[in-house]
Amino acid sequence: MKRFKNFAAAFAAAAFAPFIFAEDVPAPAAPENVPAPAAPAEPELSETQKKQLEIRLLNARKARIEAEVALAKARLSEELAPRAAARARLEAETALRNARTAAKFTDTDIAKKKLDSTAARDKASDDLATLERESRLRSRELDVKIARLEQEIALARYNRDIVRVKSAETLRDLVPAADSSAQYLKNPLLEDGRLVISDRRISLNGVITLERAAEVCERIYFYNNRSSEYPIFIVIESSPGGSVSAGYQILKAMESSKAPVYVVVKTYAASMAAVITALAERSFCYSGTVIMQHQPSTEAQGNLTQMRETLEQTTQWTRNICDALAKKIGLTYEEYVAEMYRHNSRGDWSEFGDGAKKWKWITDVVETMDEPGIVRKTADSPEESSSAFGEFRIDDRGKPYVELPSLPAGDSWMIYDPNNLYRIGA
Repeated sequence: MKRFKNFAAAFAAAAFAPFIFAEDVPAPAAPENVPAPAAPAEPELSETQKKQLEIRLLNARKARIEAEVALAKARLSEELAPRAAARARLEAETALRNARTAAKFTDTDIAKKKLDSTAARDKASDDLATLERESRLRSRELDVKIARLEQEIALARYNRDIVRVKSAETLRDLVPAADSSAQYLKNPLLEDGRLVISDRRISLNGVITLERAAEVCERIYFYNNRSSEYPIFIVIESSPGGSVSAGYQILKAMESSKAPVYVVVKTYAASMAAVITALAERSFCYSGTVIMQHQPSTEAQGNLTQMRETLEQTTQWTRNICDALAKKIGLTYEEYVAEMYRHNSRGDWSEFGDGAKKWKWITDVVETMDEPGIVRKTADSPEESSSAFGEFRIDDRGKPYVELPSLPAGDSWMIYDPNNLYRIGA
C-alpha cells in the first residue's frame, strides 16, 4: 500500500513537472545590502503565443484533474475490492444452497410421483374389480329380466290368442242395421254438424291395458279385412288413459290401417287416451267434451340403478309418443311440457272441445252424433268377462279402487288419477 502511494506521488510529480512556471516557484532571497539588479524588461507576446500559452495551461490543468480522477478511482477500487470479494463469496454460497435445495426438491418430487403412480395403479385395480363385479351383477339382472320378459311375452301371446278367439266370436254376432246405406260414409261429418258413426266402431272406455289394446288392434285388422274404403271409429265415452305401451300399439295399428281410423270422444279423454285422440287422422268431440294432457308418471322401485333405468325407459317412451304430438301442434317437446305447467301448476292441461280444436288435439267439434248401426247378439253369445273400467273393490279404509294389472318391463302408466282410484296390484 505504501509502495502504491509513493508510485502515485512520483507519477503526479513527473506529470506536472514540465508545466511548472516561474511564478509557481518562490524566488531566492536577495543578499542584504546588495542592490537588486534591475529587472529585465518582459518581452511582449504575440496573440498567437498568448493563446498557445493559455492552451498549455489548460492542458496542464486537465492532465492534473485526470490524474486526480484516476487516483480517486484507484483508491475507490482498492476500498471496494474486499466488498466485491465478499459479495462474490455470498453469491457462490447462495448458488450452492439453491442447488442443494433443488436437489432435495427433485428427490421429493420423484418420491411423490412414485407414490402417486402406486396409488393410481391401486385405484385402477380397485375400479376394475368393482366394474367386473357390477358387470356380473348387471349380467345376472339382465338374465332375470330377459327370462321374465320371455315369460310375459309368452303370457301375452296366450292372452292375445284368447282375445282373438273371443273377438272372432263377438264379431260373428255383429249385425248391421237394416238401412245400411246411411252407415258407411267416406266423410261422416255432415254439413249440419251431425257426425254419422257406422257400425265399424270400436269402444275404448276405462283404463287402456295391454289386453284392451290387443282387442282394439284385432278389431282394426278385422274391419280392414272387411273393407278398407270406409272409416273405422274408435269411440271413447270416458277414459283416464292407461299403459303407454298399450297406447303405442293402438297408435301403430291406426297408422298401418289402410282404412282411415277416426277417434270420437263423447265425454272425457285424458292422458294416453288424449294422445291417441290427438294423433288420429281425424278426431271428433262435442263442445262440452274435456280433453286433458299431462306427463306420464312412474312408480319406480328397486335400487338407484334400477330406478334410473326405469326413468330412462319412461322418458324414452314419452319422447317417442309426445314428440309427434308436440310437432303436430307446432311446438318442441320442451315447449309442449312448459305449456302444460303454464296452464296448470300440476301440469294437468285440460281443454273443452273448442280449446282442444284450437290446439289441434281435435280436428272437428260436432253438434250431434248419430249411430245408426245396431249391435245385436244371439242368445248364446258370450258375455263380457269384466267392465272396461275394471272391477271395483273396497280397501281397508272403505274407499273404492280398481286394481290395475302388472306391466311388462319398460312400460309405465300414462293415466290421470287424482283420486287414487286406480292402483297397481301386487
